Amino acid sequence: MGVTVLGANGKIGRNLMACARVAQLGWRAQARTGQADIIWSGDMAQSSAVFERGGTIINMIGHTGTDAALLHDVNVRFVEDMLVQAASAGVAHVILASTAAVYGNAGLAPLDEETSLHPTSPYGRSKAMIEDVARNFAANPHSPAITILRIGNVAGCDALMAAAQHHVAVKTAMPLHYFANGATLQRSYIGPRDLFRAIKGLATPHADGLRVFNVVHPQPVGLDGLLAGYRAHVVPAREWVRTPAPTGTIPSVTLCTRRLQSQVTFEHFENPADAFTAQVAEVLSL
Repeated sequence: MGVTVLGANGKIGRNLMACARVAQLGWRAQARTGQADIIWSGDMAQSSAVFERGGTIINMIGHTGTDAALLHDVNVRFVEDMLVQAASAGVAHVILASTAAVYGNAGLAPLDEETSLHPTSPYGRSKAMIEDVARNFAANPHSPAITILRIGNVAGCDALMAAAQHHVAVKTAMPLHYFANGATLQRSYIGPRDLFRAIKGLATPHADGLRVFNVVHPQPVGLDGLLAGYRAHVVPAREWVRTPAPTGTIPSVTLCTRRLQSQVTFEHFENPADAFTAQVAEVLSL
């Protein structure tokens, strides 16, 4: 049956739908307003067009700020209600967007899906909470299959891109932190086209009850490489100045992708930062 993307007007949702349309997959886009296949307010009493028997729901609706009430309402309560409605309607599979922020300040060794969760941000805590809700819900024999995506940094949708655009707008150089050995921060990232391919590869209903995947590209990148890629492909006026990293800055935060790679094949890039940012330009042109 079909795939419906909730929150298709958000940054990641727009990218997913742009790629899905090029691939002619027939995925349906939901939004509250604007251009979408389904205009839906989120009212579960008026959701018959959203929840398709035998279908897959990809939930990209989420609040990323610090407002506690909004975080609970959007990231927790809505998903609780959505899972109940999905089960009632006979939806086969629900994919929930979580975040690498559930790991908290853990760093250095690649973090796998069995790593203990110690979220430090309100956003991370709200996502850890809904993971617990989903895990408990999946034990219900009437539950749809559930896949949790712990999505890392998505090129073009990340804080680095937002900061780069801000500094261009105000005509100031952006600080780029580096360490005594000359290295900059290393992080796990994924390009928007690779993210679409990963989610497409995980969208088929499964019989495992609940699955959890780290979702990033297997090749981590340095932030200096990403800024160079953004300047080459997206924000040509971007300038930055190297600044010593504040004490306590974690030099490397990377996610283990072994489980994801058992389901999805990724292309190996000679210059992954350039490849990810080129994908940003490509998707923006769709």
